[in-house]
Amino acid sequence: MWTYEAPTLTKLHEAMTLSLLQAGEDDLDVISTVDVQRHNVMGIADSMEWEFDLKSMWLTGSRWTMMVRQYLDGEAVQTWIDLCTSKIGVKGRGTAVLRTKVVKPRGGAATGHTNKETRRWGSCMLSLSYKAIPQPTITLHSRTSYLGYIGALDLSVAWMAAKYLAHELGLKPTDFKFVWMIESIQWHNFKSLAFMLNNPNESIRKDYRRLMLKPIRELGAVEEAQLLRSPALKLSRKWLTKVRKEDQAGLTLGDMTYNTYRRIRRRWHTEVLGYEKAKQFEGWSYYKKGPKEGEQKEFFKAYQPLPSVNIHDLDFKCIGMPFGERYGAEFDGSLDMEDEDDDE
Repeated sequence: MWTYEAPTLTKLHEAMTLSLLQAGEDDLDVISTVDVQRHNVMGIADSMEWEFDLKSMWLTGSRWTMMVRQYLDGEAVQTWIDLCTSKIGVKGRGTAVLRTKVVKPRGGAATGHTNKETRRWGSCMLSLSYKAIPQPTITLHSRTSYLGYIGALDLSVAWMAAKYLAHELGLKPTDFKFVWMIESIQWHNFKSLAFMLNNPNESIRKDYRRLMLKPIRELGAVEEAQLLRSPALKLSRKWLTKVRKEDQAGLTLGDMTYNTYRRIRRRWHTEVLGYEKAKQFEGWSYYKKGPKEGEQKEFFKAYQPLPSVNIHDLDFKCIGMPFGERYGAEFDGSLDMEDEDDDE
């Protein structure tokens, strides 16, 4: 069991991600060419203070909308808030649970596609819960999460739920404690590159750009030891070296066939090298079989620079819940202590 504790949600995310990124072989449960994993994890933040710009993880505002719609049902969220305010408040006993929606598998033969099936193991976020004593607390139970990438959106969903509930209870999100019960945390060896290359923390960004981009001969002994010890660092550097070799060889975006990897290469070009440099790698893909073999198929342009999207400027309006309206029972702070749950 791995336990992490931090004063804020921001610091918890940073500590968990760095720990996984720096872990040696003996401290990991899975090591593969695409990711490393650590199982049976609990993260605890004393306060749900959360600062996150989606751009820093190469994510867009539309990705937030997609995730919220995938996992949350507006009516269920409102029912949960009503339960939290009418039955628990800030002094009552009990734990109110919001179960997330089931996320269906995507791709694979079962759905009539030839590409690899994804999301085959079920939803990543399983439930959110609220309890009031001894301190208002939001708990997120997850099957898994990719830290340094989409995991920051998982935490953002939990933070946003706390923001809505705090609004009803006359509190602030910073008044809430946060607990994350997670069966496995993962570091994706190329999807998580943004955490190192565009981290908002200048010190982290500077150190890891050096580890990822400098020739080995220019690294110090301590840095070399870091790379040798950490499978995540070693494998991420290997993937980034592959990207840079393809750039040097003049491989266009159209020449690539693995779209997930192409998306990361496009982000690397624009977010690290700059948009003007990125345009050098635009190009056509071509039909490889059939009557159109050899003809142009699709033109892949460089990504435009990502806009800054602060999580504090978002809400749940995509599921019919714009922030600022009332969604729970009227709360006046005078609830009596509740009995234990009926089924216990």
